[in-house]
Formats: sequence, structure tokens, C-alpha cells
Amino acid sequence: MLIGLSLLTGLMVRVSASFGVLLMIIYWFAHMDWPFIENTNNFIVDYHLVYGGVLVYLIVKRAGHVFGLDGWVENFEFFKQHPSLKPLVA
Repeated sequence: MLIGLSLLTGLMVRVSASFGVLLMIIYWFAHMDWPFIENTNNFIVDYHLVYGGVLVYLIVKRAGHVFGLDGWVENFEFFKQHPSLKPLVA
């Protein structure tokens, strides 16, 4: 639930998307019946890997700064005083 809320609000997108990719890979392994996934129509690649790829794209393109709260929160004095925490929202 926290991953979804973070992605919806655009706050700490890098952190939540990283955990989302991990979650999608775990789900992909859970549904695996090698070499098919869920049924015989899906050979190795299914929607879990596609969603994981979309989450990686959100990390790379810094999606929280475009339509989210990351750009706004980054300017807070707290993150200026603690530069080690800046990668969470930058």
C-alpha cells in the first residue's frame, strides 16, 4: 500500500519504485511454471516484467519531479541541512 501511495503522490519515487521492481520480480517468480508463466501463452515475459520495466523508467526519468511532490519537498530546509538524504527525493 505504501509503494502505491508513494507512486501516486510522487513522493520518494526512487525508493518506492525500487521496492516495486523487487516486488514485481518476486511475483514473476511466484507464478513461474518454467518456461511458461501462468499459462502457455506467456513464454518467460509477462505483465510483471513489463510493470517492472515501467517502474525502472520512472526511476530513470525522475517522475516525481514532473507530476509529483519530489521537486517541492527537495527544496525544504531539512534536505538542505542533510545532504545525505537528498537522493531519496532528488
